[in-house]
Amino acid sequence: MAKTLLDLDENALALVMAHYGTAVKKDAVNRALREIAEKRIQETDDLEDWVVEVGKRLDATDWSAAWRQ
Repeated sequence: MAKTLLDLDENALALVMAHYGTAVKKDAVNRALREIAEKRIQETDDLEDWVVEVGKRLDATDWSAAWRQ
């Protein structure tokens, strides 16, 4: 873990601390960062799955028939 000096929005920090029920600023910030990072990873995985599925559908498409409709 790295030590970093940050200027934090005290109101936002208070809301995060209340949301997570933490009394320590470091715990609240780290938990919020982990939650957002995990959400981003999941969104990226979901997008990758969607792109693969669209690719499969495009490969299975009969384009000569599709353009006639």
